[in-house]
Amino acid sequence: MNKVLISYQSFTGSCKALAEAAAKGVSEAGGQAEVKNVAETSSADFAGRQAFILVTTQPFQSLAGETKTFFERLWGQREKIESGLQFAAVICHVNDAASTEANLDMFAKYFGWKKFGSWVEVSPKEAEAGKEAVRKLGIAVAQGG
Repeated sequence: MNKVLISYQSFTGSCKALAEAAAKGVSEAGGQAEVKNVAETSSADFAGRQAFILVTTQPFQSLAGETKTFFERLWGQREKIESGLQFAAVICHVNDAASTEANLDMFAKYFGWKKFGSWVEVSPKEAEAGKEAVRKLGIAVAQGG
């Protein structure tokens, strides 16, 4: 059984709903998911996890500040997090997500995580369809691919 940590950053609750959809998918596939706000996630939360799904907003065409702070906080404790962790991400955006995608690629490289497929992008106009896509992502991550 895959144990998956799902962390989210949300201004309006949309990203939290997407994180919960991912957790539903993980559970449907027989995995175990824990959902936490990025502000409350620490290196200790990664212990025993085979995968990590990040759900984040992208205000002003860049990575959300709280999400960036999360990675800065983890960096000082990176030796406590296993490299090789499966890493998937969902970007909630209105504009081009290229800069956030580049940041996530960089974090995956620096932490030694394995990028799981392509980053999932969801615009607010596609919230319901996005939940289904993210639920399917949760299933795929829980199944290990």
